[in-house]
Amino acid sequence: MAQQARGIRTRRTILESAAAVFAERGYERTTIGEILVRAGVTKGALYFHFASKEDLALGVLAAQMLDEPLTPQPVKLQELVD
Repeated sequence: MAQQARGIRTRRTILESAAAVFAERGYERTTIGEILVRAGVTKGALYFHFASKEDLALGVLAAQMLDEPLTPQPVKLQELVD
C-alpha cells in the first residue's frame, strides 16, 4: 500500500512540476531535464508514469480538467491555454 501512495505522490509531483515549467517556458521550449530538476525525480520515475513529453503534457491537461471546469471562451485557442 505504501508503494501505491508513493507512486501517486510522485505522479502528482511530476504533473505539478511539468505544469509550472510549461507555464513559464511554453511546451516547445521546456525540456524533460527541466521538469526532472523541478520535480526532484529520476528520469526512470518520470518515464514510468509518462511515455513522452507529449504524454506528460496531456496528463497535465487532464489533471487540470478534473480540478475545475473551464469557462467557455469566444476564442477556442484561449480555452486550450486556460
